[in-house]
Amino acid sequence: MRAEQRPPTAGIVACLCYLLVVFVPYLALTETERAGLETYYSAFGVAGPQFLALLVVVATVLFAAGRELRTEPDYAAGLTLVIGMVLTLLVLVWAVSVPEDVVASIGEVSWLEYHRWVVLATAVLLTACSVWYARALALF
Repeated sequence: MRAEQRPPTAGIVACLCYLLVVFVPYLALTETERAGLETYYSAFGVAGPQFLALLVVVATVLFAAGRELRTEPDYAAGLTLVIGMVLTLLVLVWAVSVPEDVVASIGEVSWLEYHRWVVLATAVLLTACSVWYARALALF
């Protein structure tokens, strides 16, 4: 593996982690608890993380295209950096906007208290991989 292939590979893994973390409540919660997810995801912030997952899918394709040299790597690195920063900013706005009582009303599971912060951490991880990719290509 070439040294410049490591950052986009890590970026692909970060994208898959984001998608997994965003959609795990739909799989782990009961049907009655899932009813509160619409409010949790959509009522706060500019856009909810499940809608931002589309950006993550685009970032995954860009990381893969840059890794396999199907797209200019510097172009892919720049675009993933912009996507990562926008994603992180929008997820941050969402994470600080969701009130505790909304999270508590969804269900009895304790891990949901930390879910939004884990979503934010995976968005930051995606951005970090984008920065690493740009640095590996000596873009800055």
